[in-house]
Amino acid sequence: MSHGKLRKETNCLNCDAQVDGRYCKNCGQENMEPKQTLWHLITHFFNDLTHFDGKFFITLKNLLLKPGFLTEEYVKGRRMKYLDPVRMYLFVSFAFFLLYLSLRNDTNKHRYSNDPKLVHGIDSVIAANKGSKDFNMTGVKINGNNVMVFNFGDNYSNGLHHYDSLQKALPDSLKSDELNRYIEKSIVGVANTYYRNPYDFIGNLLDKFYHSFSKVFFISLPIFSLILALLYIRRRREFFYVSHAIFTLHCYIVAWFFLGLTKVINVVLPDSNTTSLIMTLLLYFGISVYILVAMFRFYKQNVVKTGIKWLILVAIMSVVLLLILFGLLVNSFFAMAGGH
Repeated sequence: MSHGKLRKETNCLNCDAQVDGRYCKNCGQENMEPKQTLWHLITHFFNDLTHFDGKFFITLKNLLLKPGFLTEEYVKGRRMKYLDPVRMYLFVSFAFFLLYLSLRNDTNKHRYSNDPKLVHGIDSVIAANKGSKDFNMTGVKINGNNVMVFNFGDNYSNGLHHYDSLQKALPDSLKSDELNRYIEKSIVGVANTYYRNPYDFIGNLLDKFYHSFSKVFFISLPIFSLILALLYIRRRREFFYVSHAIFTLHCYIVAWFFLGLTKVINVVLPDSNTTSLIMTLLLYFGISVYILVAMFRFYKQNVVKTGIKWLILVAIMSVVLLLILFGLLVNSFFAMAGGH
């Protein structure tokens, strides 16, 4: 509730309609004096914050403990005591990336260019592979350090000038077309920047990939909703596409929450490939089961029909997610060509 001083005038400052009471019935703005004290701003901030927190925790509690319940509430028009699904989604995804950045571990990234001994060792490996035109990775131990040296092939590892010279020397029938030239020049750019800094290559590639991870949800969300719409097409008069989209948003909010939880657990538990694999499988399994329960409760079909539709949904979305992840990984690779 606001504690600001009401205006004596009865015209709304926002829409100029007549105000009967504290709030304008036309636009909803409070008929307060435009000049506010610092104390009013502070109290208004804390009132809004506690109001947001109350809605947030009620919404999160129902999302986690009652799969499908909030979507049903939204479709029925019961929305005031819960946080709007779009606002909730943006907040949770933003919170995840703050958590990811704060818990990110950069200890595996090294600038080998700053260590002459390692540079000499890597140069020796590169020299041994000179003449190879194919991409390969060589794992070696240099001065007690495990190093993965990337050899992009002579056609790509000698700079753009060398690549352009090779292209000019080829007959027109063998020259790369526009698309292939773009791809090959990107590879040249990455090779020129990272072949002496193998850990930088992996670290920066993963950084760019993780920073684009939100695009996975953004791209797949309408696809997920469309699949649901097709699976329940016989009930299209009962469930519109927006209903499926709200259901998807609620499921994705839970997915973001579990991703954040997984990140925390990975930091607490010993860092190993086995731990990461187990956590990834548990995450995927947990979200899949959550969607199954949510579908059963929201769409209210029997267990067999729901189970079959869930299997179809999971199978299609698994393929879609793999394709999106692969596309983002390739895009992250090309984004490194500038030497960022």
